[in-house]
Amino acid sequence: MANKDLEKRFGTKLAYIRKSQKLSQMQLAELVNMNFNYIGQIERGEANVTIKTIKLISDALGVEVKELFDFSF
Repeated sequence: MANKDLEKRFGTKLAYIRKSQKLSQMQLAELVNMNFNYIGQIERGEANVTIKTIKLISDALGVEVKELFDFSF
């Protein structure tokens, strides 16, 4: 699997979880103290996210990191 594909799949899953919790990109950005534009870039697969950022996002969403990488939804 190419990295770009992985980033897109990760972003799609992040958006899915965020929307299922009825959070806007702005609200999630505030929870993790990031710019909402960056959240959008992650969700579109345009950003190469660090492990630290992934952990911050998973904590803010109340999910385990591995759930963000479960693409079988």
